[in-house]
Amino acid sequence: MKISFLTLSLILFSTYLCLGQERKNSIGLTSDFQLESPSYNLYYGLQGKHDFNKRHAVQLQFGFSDANIGFVGADYLYNLFLLKENPLIYVGGGTAYEYMTKGKGNELSFNAQVGFQFKIGKIQPYIGYKSKFYFEAESFDPNFLTLGVRYRL
Repeated sequence: MKISFLTLSLILFSTYLCLGQERKNSIGLTSDFQLESPSYNLYYGLQGKHDFNKRHAVQLQFGFSDANIGFVGADYLYNLFLLKENPLIYVGGGTAYEYMTKGKGNELSFNAQVGFQFKIGKIQPYIGYKSKFYFEAESFDPNFLTLGVRYRL
């Protein structure tokens, strides 16, 4: 009885360790370029990403823009076509809270995105397309180019 319990515990613990190695975190820099006139705003900041498994991930980001806007956001990402890992194709959605750094005003937005992530050792550059819907203003900004690089810890 003790040996079977010890064997079962060892198997469960080793499975936990193996799964723990698949759950990777990464940190990096992110930027969003608004590709639509009249503003052509640039958003830049820091980002953290946690991969739950090969398909599901969540990312958190915060930063500023050249239009005196700060932002904090969270996104869920779903990886498509796992037969090829380089490039990794992802789709996702999330929310962001944007606030004015000078003056009053804030906005909550929903983000939808699609993009490609590349793996070069521990470095992960990515490029994507993002669109935003602002709830309070009831406006839609469809043209954002997302560029960034993450380092897998």
